[in-house]
Amino acid sequence: MIKAFTLVEVLIAVAIVFTAGLGLLKVSSNSSKLINYAKVKNEANSLFSFALLNDVCSSDVDDNLYDVIKTKFAIRDDDLISALKEQNLTCESEEIFSMDLADSKEIERTLNDIPKIEFVINKISASINDVNTLGYEIKANM
Repeated sequence: MIKAFTLVEVLIAVAIVFTAGLGLLKVSSNSSKLINYAKVKNEANSLFSFALLNDVCSSDVDDNLYDVIKTKFAIRDDDLISALKEQNLTCESEEIFSMDLADSKEIERTLNDIPKIEFVINKISASINDVNTLGYEIKANM
């Protein structure tokens, strides 16, 4: 008598291999989605850094990036212009703290003309392809 696998054993082995293959396919699919999300998130973070470093958000802005920066930079590349028009930039400025040092009577006696110091926080959010990044910029105005 020749020893061999029964039909039930073969079907169970095929089912196990099939299930493992589906699991690997799902992991691969999720990995590619995460890689694409990380790429878009990196672009959004780069946009945020650009806006912060170039003082683009000095006032309230809600427009595409090209319309925001065209007064600061001369861009002649059509591909770059269309890419910038696809990227939205929203900047909101809100004052969270204000202090007038001249209110203190002791300081008023010792120092004259102390300026009002005003702390302003700018909330900057950049949006690319429905991926948002958010940051804050703190300024002291005198």
